[in-house]
Amino acid sequence: MDKYCYLLIFSLLWIHISQGQLLLQTNFFDKKNQKIESIISLSPNDSTLEGPYLTYYPNGHKKIEGYYHLNKADSLWIFYHDNNYVKSIGHFLNNRQFGLWKYYNNLGIKQREITFKNGRKNGIYKEYYDEENLKLSGELLNDKKIGLWKEYYQNGIIKSTKLIQNDTAVILRSFFPSGNVSLKGTKINNKRSGKWTYFHENGEVASEGFYKKNTKDGSWTYWNENGTKNAEGNYTLGKKQGYWFFYDNNGALRTSGDFSNDLGDIKTFDTAGNIQARGKLLNGEKFGNWIYFNPDGKIIGKAIFENGLGRYQGFYLDGTLRTSGTIENEKKIGEWMIYDKNGNLEGKYTPIYDHLYDHSLKIKPQKDQRQPLSPKTLKQNPDFLYKPNLNRYFNKRKHEYNGLIFSSGLLNPMLNQISLGLELYCQERLGHEIIYSFYRDPIFKKFRDINDYQPYEYGHDITIKQKFYQRDSDLGMPYFGHQISMSLRKHELNGLDKTKLPFQALIIQCEELSIEYGVYIGYKWMKKSDGKGFVLDAFSGINLGISKWTPLYEENALYDTYFKDVKMSASLLSLNFGVMIGFSTKKIK
Repeated sequence: MDKYCYLLIFSLLWIHISQGQLLLQTNFFDKKNQKIESIISLSPNDSTLEGPYLTYYPNGHKKIEGYYHLNKADSLWIFYHDNNYVKSIGHFLNNRQFGLWKYYNNLGIKQREITFKNGRKNGIYKEYYDEENLKLSGELLNDKKIGLWKEYYQNGIIKSTKLIQNDTAVILRSFFPSGNVSLKGTKINNKRSGKWTYFHENGEVASEGFYKKNTKDGSWTYWNENGTKNAEGNYTLGKKQGYWFFYDNNGALRTSGDFSNDLGDIKTFDTAGNIQARGKLLNGEKFGNWIYFNPDGKIIGKAIFENGLGRYQGFYLDGTLRTSGTIENEKKIGEWMIYDKNGNLEGKYTPIYDHLYDHSLKIKPQKDQRQPLSPKTLKQNPDFLYKPNLNRYFNKRKHEYNGLIFSSGLLNPMLNQISLGLELYCQERLGHEIIYSFYRDPIFKKFRDINDYQPYEYGHDITIKQKFYQRDSDLGMPYFGHQISMSLRKHELNGLDKTKLPFQALIIQCEELSIEYGVYIGYKWMKKSDGKGFVLDAFSGINLGISKWTPLYEENALYDTYFKDVKMSASLLSLNFGVMIGFSTKKIK
């Protein structure tokens, strides 16, 4: 009815003014002239636009309403979303936007306010989270930002400020939600330049240094949250150059090194200032030959690193071999060998770290800090980090093998099952496996050949497992784990329907649904624990679950007796064992 009311108003208006002044033109979407597309007013002299202007969406809702004078948009104009909510509202003057314009989303919530002059953005600009809460505010001059601009968190606290001095220079300042400054610096031609300072949330300076065309260039210093110095040195074109010093949380020297294009000759020290190790870093990782010392300065170990992994040899004080194995930065991984002073193999062991006390030494490349910044990314840590080790089962190791293992049940036919499994295997850490089994008892005999009133069964099982692997050895990988499984099985027997003559063959059924949770231990043998090859997996455990037994026949005490040996109680306690054979794929990304 809305559009027809407008048509009536236009018609009445035309009765008054159409005598020699304006013409009314109605356009339609369809050929039957039932869906109005627009109602426009024209000058009778030259058919130019003059007077009210109104258009519609195909669904009948208004799209645009405004006014033309001498073929130019003039006065108040309103634009709508197709759901009839206002999209934008403001004035035109001589076919150009003029004054304050307001913009809304399709739910009617205000998004922006922009001031125009001569069709260009001139004056106050505002963005909103909602009708009352500001998101961004500032001033525009001929479509360009000028002066002080402010960005806000939703609670009204200032998130960042930009002081735009000219077309090229911007002074930036960002804040934590608490209101404390998180960073300050200058951008020239949208690239960080000059001195920049980053802060911890407690107000202490986190890092301070210089940028040149968005790249670190010059001296940089890093501090801990307690105010002690963490690291200091120089960058040239974004790469460490010259001498760098790294400190622990108490401010004591921990590492120093002479860098050239991010390749550094490094020395590490203990808390007493004694040298512990010496070697090179390349792109933040140990590289080439490293030498290790005891507190008296005597050599106790050597390692050769490549891609962050090193083959280490430890020595007795007389220089004979004492230990050998693989290290990743400062952490021993895999199997290690121990030798007596005569060079004979004395034993083997696999290191297990307590994550509360293991602190791996690693110098990482500095991450770039770009706007916009979230509170978590505002902290700019130094390159030298002490990173605690997480639980080893969930702590992915560098260069470890990750692959898929396809398997099937080796002993399952003896258990009246045929099983297929798929496992996502993480080298010597973790496995996630899903197993589908089809159950049939008897497994090979045809059901129609089974004697009358002798039960048989079939169904489907789905099991999801999580495995926690120990280190691989010559005897394989022991593991423990837990699982959840769901089974749906049907119990049947062949019988006769004696209510009809001649007697008819009859199949009597009941259904069993069970859900079980179990724990188990196992052993896995792999041709290669870090690659493609043959896999054999054996396990055993115990399950606890619940079961629901449902007869699929009308109540019959005689039939119940036939199934008395298979009818399960509401709770289940069962053993879980089996052997799976399969193969592992190539490493997946």
